[in-house]
Amino acid sequence: MKYKCTYISGSGIEHDGGIWEKKETPKTIIFTLVEQPFFEIDYTLLKFKKDTKNLRGDEITYHGYGHVLKDWEDGTYTIYPDQCGTPYIFEPILLGEKT
Repeated sequence: MKYKCTYISGSGIEHDGGIWEKKETPKTIIFTLVEQPFFEIDYTLLKFKKDTKNLRGDEITYHGYGHVLKDWEDGTYTIYPDQCGTPYIFEPILLGEKT
């Protein structure tokens, strides 16, 4: 499935993070950049280990390879690459939606 990514800079400005594809294996969740945004971003591959799943109330998080993923269970995700404070927000691209 493909996702539109946006990220919020330290000054609160929203930026285009490109188009990403999500794939899952039995042990890993992988987000791969498939369409580069206008400005080059720092990350093109984000991986998470499924066995690090952590439930805290309504929040599901995964860790691994230095990154943190929050699964909101509505089809959207928030990722903190290298555990930075900058949230990368992933929203599914619906069938027929222009990218």
